[in-house]
Amino acid sequence: MISVEEAKNLIIENSHRLSTVIQSVSESWNYIVAEDIISPISYPPFNQSAMDGYAFRFSDYQQKNELRLIGEAPAGQPFKGVMNGGASVRVFTGGMIPVEADTVVMQEHISSLGQVIKIQNENIFEGANIRLKGSVIKKGVIVMKSGMKVNPAAIGFLHSLGVTQIKVCKRPKVSILVTGDELIQPGLDLEEGKVYESNSSMLLSAINSVGINVQEITSSGDNKNQLLKRLTHLTGNSDVVFISGGVSVGDYDYVSECLTSLGADKIFHKVAQKPGKPFYFGKKDNCLVFGLPGNSASALTCFYEYGLTAIKKMQGEENVFLKTVRLPISKAISKKPGLALFLKAKIEPQHVVVADQQVSNDLGTFAISDCLVYIPADKEDVKTGESVEVHLIP
Repeated sequence: MISVEEAKNLIIENSHRLSTVIQSVSESWNYIVAEDIISPISYPPFNQSAMDGYAFRFSDYQQKNELRLIGEAPAGQPFKGVMNGGASVRVFTGGMIPVEADTVVMQEHISSLGQVIKIQNENIFEGANIRLKGSVIKKGVIVMKSGMKVNPAAIGFLHSLGVTQIKVCKRPKVSILVTGDELIQPGLDLEEGKVYESNSSMLLSAINSVGINVQEITSSGDNKNQLLKRLTHLTGNSDVVFISGGVSVGDYDYVSECLTSLGADKIFHKVAQKPGKPFYFGKKDNCLVFGLPGNSASALTCFYEYGLTAIKKMQGEENVFLKTVRLPISKAISKKPGLALFLKAKIEPQHVVVADQQVSNDLGTFAISDCLVYIPADKEDVKTGESVEVHLIP
């Protein structure tokens, strides 16, 4: 049995970044940038009005607070004339500032009489209300660095620079296998001795929430031949396989045995932690295999702490572990050294509150939790108000 830290290191060592692909910016949400993106233009690409108003030369205004109105420049339609001394041009938000102008006064701060305007803002200053060319970003500057995740704002920004395609890391092909003769699908009548199967939908949602599509979900009873057939198919067609159940040491827990028969390399089996002690991690060729406990809360904990780490590494993310903060704990935790604890909890304004129920099959408290409190294996009792390590659930 290995430690949590050893397990995470082994997962990192055995997870490889997938190859890259050219992706349309419009369809690149949540992908990881595979190489630095360089801006092909300066933005704004010209001196741009920040509001509806009037463009003029500040020196003309200083000489005489009366300016001739000689034209206008709506957005997308630059003024084609020449601004001589004492002239002004009506401009609109996003419109191009005439070459000779250096200041814009908003339309609410002028009075007009025919083709003459008078500025009624004593606080106006040279350069006011103009977005200068390249003030957001200059041509040739890095827009996004390799390893960054593409979010909606990034998609809009890249399009504003005229970028339509980028190089990104491929996303892993992920499959889910649930095992157990006791499982029955929700919606059916609950037979005696059966329980509703919930881990597949839980894992599907957790995987989808980080931008990954699950390509296949299948099931197997506690039957070696059936299980071996399912594993052969999934490991041959996936980058990552999550197996729910069958990884402990019971008479009908065949996952580890079947994976060995399949030729998979067992990296480790069992971690000194609670919940999730029977957790299995192996590798079949280039496919990573995660054997999750059948108990739902244990399975989800292992997914967040280990499976998600591998997915992030494979698709090129730099920060592969859950975001971590330290907070005072709201109540004391009684603990003996030996096993690390992952405790379902919720962050409050001044501290982190650990859920009362921590049993491995309880998803009810997990459903209202937003973090896991991590207590290392060598740590003993935790006192009320003591600072603890908190892993944020995405």
